[in-house]
Amino acid sequence: PSMPSHLVPSAPHAGTAGSVPPHLPSHGPPHGSHMHFEDMHPDWEAHPPEHEHEEERPHMLFVDLEELELRPEAAHETPGFFQSLTYAVSFHPSSEHPEAIPLPPHPPRATVEGQYLVSKSHAAKEVEGPSRFSFQQPAEQTARQHPHIPFKERLELTLSRMDQHLVAYLWGRKTSVRSEEFTLVGRAVIPMDDYTSQRKLTKWGVFDIAEHHRVAELHIRYAVCTTPSAVQKPRVAEAEQTKVTVTWEPPGSDHGSPLTGYKISILLNQTHETGPQWHTVCELTKTLNTAYVVTNLTGNTAYLLDVRAVNKVGAGDPTEFQITTAPCEPDPPSQPWVDERRDNCFNVAWYPCAHDGGFPVTHYRIKMRKVVGAARKVTCGVPGESKSVWIDMGTVAANDKEKESPSVYSAWVGPLEKEHCEYRFQVFAVSKAGESEGSEISGPEYA
Repeated sequence: PSMPSHLVPSAPHAGTAGSVPPHLPSHGPPHGSHMHFEDMHPDWEAHPPEHEHEEERPHMLFVDLEELELRPEAAHETPGFFQSLTYAVSFHPSSEHPEAIPLPPHPPRATVEGQYLVSKSHAAKEVEGPSRFSFQQPAEQTARQHPHIPFKERLELTLSRMDQHLVAYLWGRKTSVRSEEFTLVGRAVIPMDDYTSQRKLTKWGVFDIAEHHRVAELHIRYAVCTTPSAVQKPRVAEAEQTKVTVTWEPPGSDHGSPLTGYKISILLNQTHETGPQWHTVCELTKTLNTAYVVTNLTGNTAYLLDVRAVNKVGAGDPTEFQITTAPCEPDPPSQPWVDERRDNCFNVAWYPCAHDGGFPVTHYRIKMRKVVGAARKVTCGVPGESKSVWIDMGTVAANDKEKESPSVYSAWVGPLEKEHCEYRFQVFAVSKAGESEGSEISGPEYA
């Protein structure tokens, strides 16, 4: 991988991805081959973090830690009598200036989600023969006689943002029955934003922090993934009164992690106190099918829908678009009333419906309910509901400019019965979508 011009690495082996030895301030740690943790200085001067290039969105770091090969310069790190020596590697995302990346405040013992990764501890093995991780041609391969640590670990870390560097620290741990001693053997600074180095096995030099000489070779495969980009070309495939079928195309990029499904949300205005609220219709679709049916909707209503692709890191960028359900039946007209009685007929009047449901109202239908034998002042022997009869009295055409100039509709109905009778009226609005529910029934009229 390319290295920043302001850093001068030790000469890496030919064909390797030699990591950059960190340059520390002049008043840095004590001079020596390795740093015992108690010798670390906590007050080193540090440059401000380089946050201007960080991407504030969820990311996931994957590290396949294959092998670490110790260099002869680290050979003196040997256990004492009745001591065991093991090695571990910790990985710390950072956006500090490479010359002032701070050391960990304490030797990390386990992975802390969102902060850093820690491998298992392993003892070094003495192995002779050509390294199967060599980046040299077969004719140039030489027998490996340096101790190596076969980690063979897969590490994962969820991050809230994309940092610029991945700092790998090599830790030595000497233990005995009564004591434990940690040594920071060296570190490697790996660029997280160099995508040409990702997803393939690379070798990085681990350098002594104080003297900057190479102490180990780190063999890893790493990758940084984030949430997917926005889905493309959303559209309404079919709209009905209570459900809408939407389709879209997959996002242009999964950003390093395969898609697992899609998340569907809808904006609803349930209460006047809270205002519009996003509600999750489907947290994760069961398949990668790029179509979904949104149900339990209201006819002739516009909604804002949000579709996001989802991968292992999380839900991706939003794609918001409007959907509208199909027109529905009109609202019922107002309660009718008898405006006039003349020539053995009633003039029934009503106001138009408040909402036409999406299609213009074409006409109104009037029904009359009569109970023969009922009179205004008769209290005994009044015919019951079973004696009532509903009669369809015909239709009245709607005003095609009704929305521009609302009017009062009326219709003459008759003839009336010759004997005592009670009359009530109900009106229905009709459009291309169907017939409304009946209006509230009018008050009684007697004749």
